[in-house]
Amino acid sequence: MPTWGTPTVSTEGPRAQVIVNGDKHVGGYDVQTGKEIWRLKGGGDIPVPTPVLGHGLVFITNAHGPLASLMAVRLDATGDISLGPNETANQFVAWSYPRDGAYMITPVLYGDNLYNAKNNGVMGCYDARSGTKRYQERLGSGTSGFTASPVAGDGKVYFASEDGDVYVVKAGPTFQLLAKNTMGDVCMASPAIAGGVIYFRTQSYVMAIGAARTTSASGARITSGARTK
Repeated sequence: MPTWGTPTVSTEGPRAQVIVNGDKHVGGYDVQTGKEIWRLKGGGDIPVPTPVLGHGLVFITNAHGPLASLMAVRLDATGDISLGPNETANQFVAWSYPRDGAYMITPVLYGDNLYNAKNNGVMGCYDARSGTKRYQERLGSGTSGFTASPVAGDGKVYFASEDGDVYVVKAGPTFQLLAKNTMGDVCMASPAIAGGVIYFRTQSYVMAIGAARTTSASGARITSGARTK
């Protein structure tokens, strides 16, 4: 079975480790030796999202097949930390939701909150440390697909749909949709933020959107809303 997610390297905790969102199990491996440090069963098969680090935890989600888990694992985990029947936490799994996982989309951690979106546009906000679900809302009409992972900055979280609509959500424990911006082209790639500019790659364009003029490393001037085909 394939595993598509990019591994994450953590230098926190008792040792540096590579954390892999795997099919048979999720695992942490010693960077120096490759030896398995911990393993966690109970996720979906063919995992895609990248593990996300923060607050002494690694956040892992997958949702292909019968299981769809969203889990927070402590970085000092060792051994087999798999949850038992009807368990949502144990010594090393800080919290989990067995049906809130995402198949394609990597969550984003911004401040104290973790934002996790599914392919159908259903998005949940969780207190990263405790796992308390702040809210769950749907972006779009329910007919739009979502593949791109969200990004966050300047107090906002940005979700791009496959239809090319960018939903701007206010960061925080309550849901507030600030804007819906239409780019007019299919968007399946995750946006990137750098230097006060948000970059989008759609099917036909690369777009750079910012509030002010800025200068690239090559000296080229980039203006608000500039795009190239």
